[in-house]
Amino acid sequence: MRNDSGGRRRAARWTVAGVLLASSATACGGGTGGGAASADVLRVATQQKPVQLDSCGPSNGSELAYHNVLYAPLIKADDKTGKLGPGLAESWSYSDDELGFSLRLRPDLEFQDGTAMDAAAVAKSLTQCKEMGNQVPEQVTGITAEGDRTVLVKLSEPYAALPDLFSGRLGMIASPTAREEKGERFASQPVGAGPYKLTGYKPEISAELTRWDGYTQAGTPAAKVKKIEWRILSDNSAMASEILAGNVDYAWGFSTTLIEQLKDQSGITLDGDDISAGWTSINLNRSKPPLDDVRVRQAISHAIDRKAMAEAVSGGAWDTPTWGPYPSGSPFHDGSVENAQPYDLAKAKELLRQAGHGDGLTIKAVALNTFPYADNAVVLKEQLKKAGIDLQVKTAPTAEATKDYYPGTDNLMLISAMGGTSPMYVYPKFYGRESSANVGRVETATTPLVQKLLTTHGEEQQKKVMKEINAVAADDVPFIGLYFIPEELAWRDDVTGGRDSRSIQGNVNLAYLGLNR
Repeated sequence: MRNDSGGRRRAARWTVAGVLLASSATACGGGTGGGAASADVLRVATQQKPVQLDSCGPSNGSELAYHNVLYAPLIKADDKTGKLGPGLAESWSYSDDELGFSLRLRPDLEFQDGTAMDAAAVAKSLTQCKEMGNQVPEQVTGITAEGDRTVLVKLSEPYAALPDLFSGRLGMIASPTAREEKGERFASQPVGAGPYKLTGYKPEISAELTRWDGYTQAGTPAAKVKKIEWRILSDNSAMASEILAGNVDYAWGFSTTLIEQLKDQSGITLDGDDISAGWTSINLNRSKPPLDDVRVRQAISHAIDRKAMAEAVSGGAWDTPTWGPYPSGSPFHDGSVENAQPYDLAKAKELLRQAGHGDGLTIKAVALNTFPYADNAVVLKEQLKKAGIDLQVKTAPTAEATKDYYPGTDNLMLISAMGGTSPMYVYPKFYGRESSANVGRVETATTPLVQKLLTTHGEEQQKKVMKEINAVAADDVPFIGLYFIPEELAWRDDVTGGRDSRSIQGNVNLAYLGLNR
């Protein structure tokens, strides 16, 4: 976690009386207590509950920790820097006209079910993914094999984001044979080519991951333990007692209400992930009044005391405001957009007056009914009231909230977003015309710049376009960032690789963890 001066909070040595998570969470893992702990079995726990484990299925973020070890990516993004390097593919390139993209696979690859991972299998897996409609961008019009080791991707228009996307879920290749054989069951019985294979799974309860000795190292390290026993402990008291009893070796995502209880203990290192942090934000429907007026959007942003909101909602555990998607520990952080609209009630009121709302303004909103979004809504309503804005907000489950919001029946929706993935994914998602943050799908000041980014090749050139987007968005306010939610990690003294498990790709990467027993 970072404070206002940007300094890294020192990692503390705490025995865990409870473990905390900022979002929905899951954990799986058995364990027999500290004294009888096996040197070959790593026992982990979290509160995050994945919806499904197919890398081509719909995303909810909490399944990434599974994906990171069950699958191997075509292109590997370094977990600390995001720099792209070889994965299952040893090289890749665009055609001269930028309408073709080729991947050269490593030789002699196979999936965990023993089937060959040649170019035909990879092309078929990606085609299956495209047919599912979740991960493959619309610019991809065809995927074919050339020989045993070359995969060719045909594009309808230049699209520079493919290498980055192939380092994420799109590039986590699943066995097409297993997906065909298992059908819908594949989502809970996945077969990839990562360092661990799934050998047991009880949704929302537990999972067992077993080292796969056939793993060809593809950026992610080979398994360091024989098994990972993974438990989903959504109850904080159960999480606390299991760690105290020595039945959990490594945990992530624990409730902020327990932080004070974790202090001044020994035997556990507690650390935070400041290279990839979740964040909360307000999505805006700019297709109709009053949010089509930039002055109203700016006024709302100026009326929010982000630091006070974060501290109030988290009991002081979170304190870092955000106006953009990346924390200061990230290589993609842009400090120039920080404090774009500082807390200033007088400025907020003046902007509302200029926009014709000097006598006040009523805005309808919907918030997810889970922590911290429902809590954000309570604080936000009180803060906006001081500026003369009556926020009529209701809370609802995700399905109902999105149903009310996306057709445009409500003006605002409080949601969460993960800022730790590639900018080539994040920028279109939050600044593009078809983004989830742009409910009305209206042309915005950032729309042409996002298109420019997606057709710009080269890391340094892309960074220049990103800074252009940041500068324009700082004034245009396409959405309103609130504060970061650094994910907390806890591990016992005999666990190795705890700090290395933090990943810029989002969530943790358990492949880095080992045991020194």
